[in-house]
Amino acid sequence: MRLFKQSYVATLFILALCTTTSCGARAAADTYHAQDAKTLASSSSHELSFEEETDQASPQKGKKKSKHRRHSKRKKTHSSEEQACSTQSRRHGTSGRGYSYKPITLAEGTPNLIRTVVDHGQKLLGHRYRATGIAKWPLDCSGFVSYIYSLEGIKIPRSSGAIAIYANKIKDPQPGDLLFFKGRNKRQSRVGHVAMVVSNDNGNIQMMHSSCGLGIVIESYNNSSYYTSRYLGAGRLPEVVEHWGGQRDSTKTR
Repeated sequence: MRLFKQSYVATLFILALCTTTSCGARAAADTYHAQDAKTLASSSSHELSFEEETDQASPQKGKKKSKHRRHSKRKKTHSSEEQACSTQSRRHGTSGRGYSYKPITLAEGTPNLIRTVVDHGQKLLGHRYRATGIAKWPLDCSGFVSYIYSLEGIKIPRSSGAIAIYANKIKDPQPGDLLFFKGRNKRQSRVGHVAMVVSNDNGNIQMMHSSCGLGIVIESYNNSSYYTSRYLGAGRLPEVVEHWGGQRDSTKTR
């Protein structure tokens, strides 16, 4: 009987010990899994945070504020130039009179080449100064003249000063001939502007040019104090001489 009791007690002890060990192992496992889950969650949270920072940083790179500022400055510069052009046009002394955007009829006897070149120019009347998308270069004063001549296969320099050197000097300019003027600073004697004659009626000259303030326009030379005070001389392109009967009317030889 005593032996049975001892065996029973031992069995109960072993069962209790096994239960305690199992619970401890389960608790340890639960603790391990909890820590593992916590670590995983922390790692995922860190990765999400990094991705958010990356996404937030990307737009800042894409904004490129400095580039926008440069564009803004360029726009302001162009606006200032346009404003200066408007100021210059008011100084021409032809505001409200002396200029037109309507084509004129050339005088009889004008060579066919000249008629064609002038016609090319009159089709552009009303376009703004330095207009783009028409020629391969902006239509400023020299760009306009060189473009309409280039349409007839006549290639001339692209600056007013170089055109003045290239052309033959003449005293009595006719349609198709060129007039050369000083730039804004009339104290300087160098060429800064060029226009094309479209009419010369006993000295009353109508010229077609790309004006800083008026755009591509036909303007009275005689009625413009701005241009009469800056006039340097007239020239005829070598390629045009033969169309006027070979008369150079030149003060220089080439």
